[in-house]
Amino acid sequence: MIGIFCGKGEYPKVVVDSCKRQKLDFCLLFVDGYDHGLFYPDVPRVAFKLGQVGKVLQFLKLNNVKKITFAGHVKRPGLFDLSLDFEGFRWLIRLWKVLLCGGDDALLRGIADLLKEKGIELVSGTDLLKGAFFSEGIYSERKPTEEEQAEIELGVRESQMLGIQDIGQSIVVCGDSVIAKEDASGTDALIDRCFDGILVKTSKPQQDFRMDLPVIGVQTIENLHRHNFRGIVIEADRTIILNKNEVLEKVDEYGLFLQAIKIRKKHKVFIVAGESSGDYLGGRLMKDLRKIDEDIEFVGIGGPCMEEAGIINLCPISKLSVIGIWEVIGKIFYFRDLINKTANTIVNYNPDVLVTIDSSGFTHRVDKLVKKKKSDIPIVHYVSPPVWAWRGWRAKDLHKFIDKLMVLLPFEEDFLKNYGVNTVFVGHPIASDADFTEDDSLKSKDLTITLLPGSRPSELEHHMPILKEFSELIIEKHPEVRFYLPTVKTVAPLIKRYVANWKYKPTVSTKKLKKVKAYNSSHVAVAASGTVTLELAKMGLPFVAIYKTSFVTAKLVEWLIKIPYVCLVNILAGKSLVPELLQDECTAGNIAGAVENILNTDLKYRQKNDFLKIIKSLKVDRMKSAQEVYSYIQNKKDVSRNKKRNVRPAAKP
Repeated sequence: MIGIFCGKGEYPKVVVDSCKRQKLDFCLLFVDGYDHGLFYPDVPRVAFKLGQVGKVLQFLKLNNVKKITFAGHVKRPGLFDLSLDFEGFRWLIRLWKVLLCGGDDALLRGIADLLKEKGIELVSGTDLLKGAFFSEGIYSERKPTEEEQAEIELGVRESQMLGIQDIGQSIVVCGDSVIAKEDASGTDALIDRCFDGILVKTSKPQQDFRMDLPVIGVQTIENLHRHNFRGIVIEADRTIILNKNEVLEKVDEYGLFLQAIKIRKKHKVFIVAGESSGDYLGGRLMKDLRKIDEDIEFVGIGGPCMEEAGIINLCPISKLSVIGIWEVIGKIFYFRDLINKTANTIVNYNPDVLVTIDSSGFTHRVDKLVKKKKSDIPIVHYVSPPVWAWRGWRAKDLHKFIDKLMVLLPFEEDFLKNYGVNTVFVGHPIASDADFTEDDSLKSKDLTITLLPGSRPSELEHHMPILKEFSELIIEKHPEVRFYLPTVKTVAPLIKRYVANWKYKPTVSTKKLKKVKAYNSSHVAVAASGTVTLELAKMGLPFVAIYKTSFVTAKLVEWLIKIPYVCLVNILAGKSLVPELLQDECTAGNIAGAVENILNTDLKYRQKNDFLKIIKSLKVDRMKSAQEVYSYIQNKKDVSRNKKRNVRPAAKP
């Protein structure tokens, strides 16, 4: 026997009528306040309050119910809305985190898991309904115009993003803007808030169709007409149409259009980067994955490079770009909330693989939460935390929440394998980046210096005043000097505010090719220690490494660090190849002296010669990182294919 949980609207009656036509045995369960007068003398029924789990389970057992389906929306209860019996209290203990923090789909999945433990299978309403859906096509006399098709494309993208966050299913678009998004109050309330526009209603990418389906009916069309809407777009084969004939009559009567679109279900990769260097790696990885398989959807947190590669970006990367103990403390509650929201979104989205990039202070906390909540999501972390440099105790725990660690530096692979971490050296992308190509013919005749102060606001705060003073010292000795300052879009406005009062303003740019041109034009660079120093090595541009942070952070790092160098180039060279000016030594005078030394001695030639060896050691097949990530997608495809064929996967050797 099938148990039908009846919620709001006409959907329960549609399911009941379909079961009767198919001569299926069923019983009815009503939450108090949702009885629609569905009365069938020979059909068992029970009414219950939310929280009366024991009463429901007893009814299901008495009627030998082995399958249940949810039909119709039930308002999500607050804790004080529940009428808990003993079994309900036990379920609440197991579901309280989801009830407080998770979305509707997460809560329903939790309930499904608990029912499964009782031997009750949750089935989709789609398995019981016949003819309640529209396949792909336009079902109205009026057709959308070309301009409206552009609006529809925007609405589909935005509704999918809304669904990923487990907020709602519907979007209202008008022109090139989203004018409203569905919230907990539902689709009708969304329409009531708007005038004009197009309603786009799709299922959530992670939607569990056993529990919840998008539904429209005559009431929806009447509401659209009252608010002067132009049309409605639904997802083909996924949206239930109540009273189809009457719906179509009303659509044509009111001059609306109704289009059913097919949303291609893609492989899902959730990818998180916390700063600009990670954004660069993420954008490159995404493009390489698409070369392997175009059928991949990317969702997560990223910056301009990842946005260009097509990520559905849930949070601007600029909101994560801080560094240092003292700086993070000031945003501790913001980060804690963001970590929890990100982890919950990942679990709800249920990707084929989660990729986190660098920024271990943020990403590893997300990884741990995801692994705790849903251990079967594979987690690939890209870029090793510098456990070989400081806080080495973290290495022993990485294997607990990371399934694969892709490292950029050759010595990291053996180091981390000793701690039981599944590690693979994938090379450094900069080493094989064709854009970073040295061209001496572009070298400027006048002295030209590239300034690289960092990509985080906290780095700019410490470095920009020093570089301003440095530029003034250099101009005194070299009046013809030119300065380039390549940066990233996220901090470019801040950079421009800093340089507004410089005597000689540097040329600020955010384009990668302009950065390469700056490198090729320059004779020397001054760079904040970080990934950018490998770009300089690839370009054969001699440089001075600088770094300054807060007093508290600096003292803590000084106490914990266990290697003699900070600059990546020096670490890889195993010697002091590049001058490092850190903390108190990071002064305008010291930087100017180090730059003059490079310009006037053979240090520039020694740097360039060793740069070639370093870059060669970092170079492997460009596609290796993408292949490592795709192996998890491929494995999931193989498992799915075997399930359909009822084939047991081959045993691992």
